[in-house]
Amino acid sequence: MEYRELKVNLPKELSDPFYELLDSLQCAGYYEILFDGEAPKEKDQGLIRDNTNIRIYLQTYEVEKELKILIFLKLFAPNNSNSESRIIETRDYEEAYKEYYKPFPIGKKLWVIPTWEKQEPNTISLWEPNGGIPLFINPGVAFGTGHHETTKLILEHLDSLYEEGKFSFTSACDVGTGSGILSIGLAKFGVSKIFALDIDPNAVKAAWSNWTENEYPKGFQFSVEESGIDNPKLSNQHYDLAIANITFAVLSQNIRHLAKINAPRIIFSGIITEKKDDFLSLLQSHLPGKLLYSKEWNEWWVLDWQRN
Repeated sequence: MEYRELKVNLPKELSDPFYELLDSLQCAGYYEILFDGEAPKEKDQGLIRDNTNIRIYLQTYEVEKELKILIFLKLFAPNNSNSESRIIETRDYEEAYKEYYKPFPIGKKLWVIPTWEKQEPNTISLWEPNGGIPLFINPGVAFGTGHHETTKLILEHLDSLYEEGKFSFTSACDVGTGSGILSIGLAKFGVSKIFALDIDPNAVKAAWSNWTENEYPKGFQFSVEESGIDNPKLSNQHYDLAIANITFAVLSQNIRHLAKINAPRIIFSGIITEKKDDFLSLLQSHLPGKLLYSKEWNEWWVLDWQRN
């Protein structure tokens, strides 16, 4: 089987609306590349790029979707973006990201390890001698490589709570699970019952596959469903903690469903700086409470919200 691959380079500040476009187009998959040595160098570029590189995968016949992507780039970044398209085989599509995906640490304890390197002696020597906690991940086409600021912010916060002895959650729900990386992190820190969901069927498959690559204490329970935030299991069952790494646009459109989640504490990410105050106002209106913790990285925020 063949796919249409688009290599897109655009300003980081356009990532959020661009991802919303890709979600609305229901692409076969997409992922962000942390570093791409082959990407064209930007004018006056320093060590850290202001632009981001994204790979997008469409069915070969989905020319109209490619045109909508190109129109977005022409409208919002006519002088600071570029793209190229090619037809690739399924094998290339599934293996493409592996070139860029290597083991890396998050916080004091966590190590994100690609599943295809989990038995490599050099990889094991990175985390095992220092008592590190490995998260074995094969993201595939699901969001959640661990490289994105929003994913790192949540995992770093969970890691800090664990290190400070403030991690006392036994049940949790992961809304918009993606690759399942955040759920796996929760389980590694001792959460014994987790319910995850995502509207993307590829994410559900990736999350379940990644769960099988990791080890957990006996009696651990995990379930994942293809579903939106209106899933009755979020309101009918109690959770000590909820996590939601979802964009402001999706969260704000589903604020009433969000308010029905039966959890006293919710950790949000996926919120950009310009939407932070608007989102906090929404929370105070629909989920009254207080902000326990917040941190910003590259204009992305993690917000730890305690409900009244």
